[in-house]
Amino acid sequence: MHKVIAVGSTILVSLGLAAFFPPSPASGQPLPKAKGKGDPKKKGGPGGELRKAYDLLRRLRADEGAAGRPEERLRDWTDRAAGLYRDGLKALNEGDTFRAREYGTAAHDLARAVDHARNGARFDRPDPDLPAPSDDFGLEDTRERARRDLYRAYDRLQEADSWRAVPSAEFYNKAASDLYSAARRDLEAGRDERGGELARAAEAMTHVPEHLAHLGEGERREELRPAPPPPPERPDPKAKGGEPRDRGDRGLPPPLPGR
Repeated sequence: MHKVIAVGSTILVSLGLAAFFPPSPASGQPLPKAKGKGDPKKKGGPGGELRKAYDLLRRLRADEGAAGRPEERLRDWTDRAAGLYRDGLKALNEGDTFRAREYGTAAHDLARAVDHARNGARFDRPDPDLPAPSDDFGLEDTRERARRDLYRAYDRLQEADSWRAVPSAEFYNKAASDLYSAARRDLEAGRDERGGELARAAEAMTHVPEHLAHLGEGERREELRPAPPPPPERPDPKAKGGEPRDRGDRGLPPPLPGR
């Protein structure tokens, strides 16, 4: 008898919790999984790129339901990334692994930009109940990483003309430029955490039109496109023999023209 009562009580409690925490509504159309063609474990394979995009988009859309309605611009970027993912999945199902890989990579890069931009918004205000440690415990590392990522975004934006022929390139280049300028302003103001996230969002955004440009080249090949050479290492402003970059603007790359 006691077991019956205990089971009944457990069911009632579960029902009560379900009422307080209903499942989050899905954002837009459900995302289908990539399956069937392509080896998801193969580095750089179309299945792998689509899987990365799928996993990150699932997390972004789930967080939307838990945290409430996001900024309209971030929602638009998430929807665009989901559309690129679906295009990639369609290409994979049609056996076009080149286009599937490029769409999947573009979708993942755009989703990364959303993720970093949203993280930056979370660093908008300091937390008075969580004081930062002193400079001896890593704050300089946070700023140095942010400066390095801002330089990467700046260098990528200088190459934007290479894929300007893509119809949507102007949209993504402008979004990347806006993120870069916002990141630079944050670093000038000492908001290193927020600035770093926005710098990483800008750099990720610049990759979207590049992969869409690859699609317009009409290539159909299975081998991977050779990776571009890594950017040259910039001298450490503090290192001996390296020319310091700090010339009154705390070593940041220059602002973009017209901003």
